[in-house]
Amino acid sequence: MIVKKYEFPNEKKADEYIKKLGVIKDDEGNEHPAHKNSIVKLGFICTKKGEYNDEGEQIQAPEFAEKYSVDVLWRDSIRPVDEETEIEGDLPLDLWADYEIVLDDEGVHAFMGVKYIK
Repeated sequence: MIVKKYEFPNEKKADEYIKKLGVIKDDEGNEHPAHKNSIVKLGFICTKKGEYNDEGEQIQAPEFAEKYSVDVLWRDSIRPVDEETEIEGDLPLDLWADYEIVLDDEGVHAFMGVKYIK
């Protein structure tokens, strides 16, 4: 298992990549992951807290990141095989490499028991 952190331009692009990992539909048409990876959509992370007075009125608005954050605990390490060519493809985490970020610490989210920084 390995933890990686990603930033996408928006939620739509993040959802596109999440869906590429594979989904199955149940009898009612609801989609469920067809993989064993754990994905946490963090959204636009607050980079600076807002300020509020004693009455709860906003003095200064909070600031948020410009990119949409997603953390993944990668469990699937099997390379997908193209059925036509029978050639192994890239690992799913390799396909996400363009959006990977590297932090100096655990960030705002951690998977219980699995460290991002080793």
